[in-house]
Amino acid sequence: MVDTLKSLGLRKPRTPLRILPLLRFQSSLPCLSCLSTSLDLQLRYPFEEFMDHVRAMRTVRDWQETMRFGHLGTAQNSRANSARVLEYFSDSYPDQKEALYKAELFLSIYDYLGRNVDFFTRKQLVERLDNGSLSVDPALLRSVHYSFTLPARPEIIPPKKLLNLARAFQELETGD
Repeated sequence: MVDTLKSLGLRKPRTPLRILPLLRFQSSLPCLSCLSTSLDLQLRYPFEEFMDHVRAMRTVRDWQETMRFGHLGTAQNSRANSARVLEYFSDSYPDQKEALYKAELFLSIYDYLGRNVDFFTRKQLVERLDNGSLSVDPALLRSVHYSFTLPARPEIIPPKKLLNLARAFQELETGD
């Protein structure tokens, strides 16, 4: 305990802290459980669940009508596809906070892959198919998902670091 206090720049109290007298003033304190803090439990988004959503996109990307955003038609642009994804996640989870959280992560992962597609194509982890879609190596999907679901996700994730992580996942999966 003393080492922890020193690392925080504090010193050990001479007498034990008294907690019971503070209970008298409980009604005048703000509701601490009502505050949104970093101590809130982070929603989990396992890789297997993410992959279920990736597979569902084969159907979702063809949706022409949504309840929330109306008629999207056959448009395959960012706005229409984001609307489809938000509709899909909202329908998939009763807790809308969870739905929005997972939809945001899902779209962020797709956006990251899209912005770095040329790099990952050169490294043979992404292949452009004849129909215009992309085939992404599962190890790359796993590494990007892992990076985006870290509790303290970095602002910028260098593609080279994810390449190394994807190669490590490939080695683990193949047993080399």
